Amino acid sequence: MFQANNFVKKRVDRVIILLVFFLFSLFLLFLYSQNIGDNLKKYDDYKIGIVKLHSYNQEIDNTLMRSYLYLDNDQVTEVTKDFDRELIFLQEHELMKEFRPDVIKALENIDAKYQDKMEFIESFKTLNARITSSMSYLYELEKSIDQNSELGGQIKKLPSNILFKIGQVFLGMELEILHIEEDMDILFVHRVKSDDVDYFYMHTKQFLSDIRALNSILKQNEELDLADTIKAMLDILEIEYLYNKKAEERIAVSFFIFAFIILVVLLNTYIKVLKKREEISYLAYHDTLTDLPNRAEFERYIDELINRRFKGRKKFAVLFIDLDRFKVINDTLGHDVGDGMLITLAERIGKVLGKNNLLARIGGDEFVAIVEDINDLNTLDVLVAEIASVIRNPIHIREYSLNTTASIGIAKYPDDGDMKSTLLKHADSAMYHAKDSGGDTYAFYNQQLSIDIQRRLELEQELVYALKRKEFTLYFQPLYHLSTSKVMGAEALIRWNSNVLGKVSAEEFISVAEDTGIIVEVGYFVFRSACQEYMKWKQKGLELDFISINISSVQLRQPNALKNFKSIIEETGIDAKHIELELTERYIMEYATEQLTILDDLRSLGCRVSIDDFGTGYSSMSYLKSMAIDTIKIDKSFTSGIMHDQHDLEVSKAIIALSQSLGYEVIAEGIETVEQLKLLKELRCDIGQGYYFAKPMKSKKFVDFLKIKQQIKVD
Repeated sequence: MFQANNFVKKRVDRVIILLVFFLFSLFLLFLYSQNIGDNLKKYDDYKIGIVKLHSYNQEIDNTLMRSYLYLDNDQVTEVTKDFDRELIFLQEHELMKEFRPDVIKALENIDAKYQDKMEFIESFKTLNARITSSMSYLYELEKSIDQNSELGGQIKKLPSNILFKIGQVFLGMELEILHIEEDMDILFVHRVKSDDVDYFYMHTKQFLSDIRALNSILKQNEELDLADTIKAMLDILEIEYLYNKKAEERIAVSFFIFAFIILVVLLNTYIKVLKKREEISYLAYHDTLTDLPNRAEFERYIDELINRRFKGRKKFAVLFIDLDRFKVINDTLGHDVGDGMLITLAERIGKVLGKNNLLARIGGDEFVAIVEDINDLNTLDVLVAEIASVIRNPIHIREYSLNTTASIGIAKYPDDGDMKSTLLKHADSAMYHAKDSGGDTYAFYNQQLSIDIQRRLELEQELVYALKRKEFTLYFQPLYHLSTSKVMGAEALIRWNSNVLGKVSAEEFISVAEDTGIIVEVGYFVFRSACQEYMKWKQKGLELDFISINISSVQLRQPNALKNFKSIIEETGIDAKHIELELTERYIMEYATEQLTILDDLRSLGCRVSIDDFGTGYSSMSYLKSMAIDTIKIDKSFTSGIMHDQHDLEVSKAIIALSQSLGYEVIAEGIETVEQLKLLKELRCDIGQGYYFAKPMKSKKFVDFLKIKQQIKVD
């Protein structure tokens, strides 16, 4: 039973008690005049009108408190219309005849302050619209900046930090104590590096200005004290009523015969007041559009369930239901169509859940359900699948036939949490996992969602100390010239054996190192160590044409990257012509688009430049002729498929033919069989690398390998 029903029951009990009391005290009714019923009714009408003014004003204030959330302008307009209607009602009912001028003066004061408040609301609507739309745009810009490989890690972090601090403002922190302006000053220095950074700076600056303006409106609204003015009028009305009552008591004896009738009127009026209060209470805990319980009622209900479960009751599940692409329909066809969809979907989902389970609407396109008496997961799975199915069915509104889907997250009590906050967080995480999977599906919460996050945090923490603890080691894999069978080079590959985490693959930790910026220090360690090892080999009389070193695009975007590379080359004494720098295809394409000069600068030092994992990205082969590169490296995914996949074979042929026509050498990585080797020789591939020749090995073993293999022809 909902809280509103409990409220009504208590009030009805009080009415019965009052009725018995009044019947017992009937002889005392000579104190009331014949018109007390009318006066009471008028007083109650006026009081209810003022209470409604207070309620509507509270709704407006609640709307203003949602400073940074999407504002439903239609809802705000409806509330202000309700306020206007009640205010006009009070102004047109000749209060002067019933009460002294103090009441009229108070009403005029309310009217004046309300007009001021309307001006605040209009300004608030404009600022709220800008803030909510700007926030989405800022997140898109931040994502674009994060994906921009030309920008440094420090620059990428700034938008994320600024958005995090803005999020803190949304949670209630004061803007001034977050020192966002310091981040903005740093961002201002780097705004020339990218249009996205510039746009982010300008929009954030306007965004912060809007927040300050919005806060100013909220402060002015607080100072306006319209609620206190309404309450003051209610107090004046109460005093006036008491004054009139005393006047009526002086003539009450004459109307004793009508006392019982007045009592009936009084009770009847009181019951009507109770009914109106019941309506207000109901609206406070229900969604006005769908008539479903709202967030407040949902949270009260789940608290009640959890308290019961602690007493040994059965399990239940929480379902977070978020409609996919609903905003597109709402914005395109209008709120009336969107509202119609929500009403229809609420009815459909409610029928599937039945009367024994709670369905609530907690946001614009968000529903939440509590499914009780879970016997097994299969039953719950079937129920959720049916909910997804009825949402998926077409919805006919006016001349439109509309379709939508939902992402549903499921958390079970007590398996996924025995506290409300934990349970709701896990259901929300599962819902976003379903949405990230493409939507139109549902997902149960599982510990893996938390484990993945924990694993990344562990990697970030241990990477900070990995260099100091000397946990990184270089391995080397030989590169063969396929036509001469000569070992002509080696690729330096980093390996991490953590004291805490054990062996961690490069595929797992490199991306984390890039996201955190640690890749810059690691990259210089790899570059220096590889150059030093090459010089040691040379001192031992071993000759290799080049050492191949992988370079992260994050490292290349550092302003002093070229200077540092040059310093290491001079420090180790290596001739730059023996260095081949491997960069990913994605970075090469971005470089060409933005016309960077770092590759030309590296080649001017004498270094060779190679595209690694070619064919896996989004490049066009026609771009190759404009690239400042020397070597194309065919990704191992193509090499492994050339014997049985015609597509892989044709792509490999095209890469080799086009690259060689442009004067680039071609390296095929991932050679594992003699058949692959023979076919690549037939295709006139220049260089090969893979387990067929040798696995990556430490420097000492590589030296021994090279001494033995350097003169042996590869069959």
